[in-house]
Amino acid sequence: MTKLLYVVVILVTVFVGLTFAYLNSQPVELKYLAFQRKVSLSSLLLCTLVLGMAAGFLLSWLSSLKVRRNLSATRKKLRSLQSSSR
Repeated sequence: MTKLLYVVVILVTVFVGLTFAYLNSQPVELKYLAFQRKVSLSSLLLCTLVLGMAAGFLLSWLSSLKVRRNLSATRKKLRSLQSSSR
């Protein structure tokens, strides 16, 4: 049953993505400093979505890395305190 749900969700997502790309295919001009290029609106939105997701993933990963280091140091301190109290 869950496999069927996954397939349906994937098909709906693909359908929405394809219709979005088809309905927003007009070209827009992208300018940044000396860079200038015409790209489709849907491609530009997809690129910004992917870059935003990548930035969010990177920041989340860095934050969890900091928490893991802190947890490891706390565990070492706890072991040290437990061994010294015996």
